[in-house]
Amino acid sequence: MTALEAVKNLNLPDCWVAAGFIRNFIWDRLSSIKLSPVMNDIDVIYFDPKDTRQKTEQEIEKFLQSNYSGCSNKLGCWSVKNQARMHHVNRDRPYQDCADAMKHWPETVTAIAIRLNPEHELEILAPFGLEDLYQKTVQPSPHFRQHKLFEFKVRQDKKKWVDRWANLNFKT
Repeated sequence: MTALEAVKNLNLPDCWVAAGFIRNFIWDRLSSIKLSPVMNDIDVIYFDPKDTRQKTEQEIEKFLQSNYSGCSNKLGCWSVKNQARMHHVNRDRPYQDCADAMKHWPETVTAIAIRLNPEHELEILAPFGLEDLYQKTVQPSPHFRQHKLFEFKVRQDKKKWVDRWANLNFKT
C-alpha cells in the first residue's frame, strides 16, 4: 500500500504500479511462500506524451528512492518508465496509453498494473485478464508470440522463476 500511495501522490497521467511487483506478490500468496517478498523492483508506468525525456523519469525515480525505501536492492528498487516513449526502445509503433503499451510486454502474466483511484479504491489494468496470473501460467503476449518469441524464451531462462515458484505452467 505504501508503494501505491507513493505513486498516487505523484499525480502523473495514467500512472500505475505494474509488472513483476504485482505478479510476484500474487504468486507468493498463491504458493503460500513465507519468505521475504521479492522487493527488488517496483515498476511505475505512466503515459505523458508532453514530456518524454528520460531525465524526467530519472528525477521521479530519485524522488521515490529518497522518500520511499524498503527494498532489498541496494541500488534502488524504483523503476519509472513513461510508456509514451517506450515504443522507441522496444521498436514498436507508438503506444496510445499504458494499456496499449502493456499489450506489447513479453508475458501476459506480467502485463498487470494496479493503482489507487481518488477514492482510495484499487483499480486494476490487465489487458490480457487475470486468469494466467491466478493459474500461474507463463505465456508470451500475442505481440511477443508473433514478433519476438525468441526474446520471450531467452527472458524466461534468465528470470529463473521456477527457483521460487516451482509449480508454474509454461506455454509458448
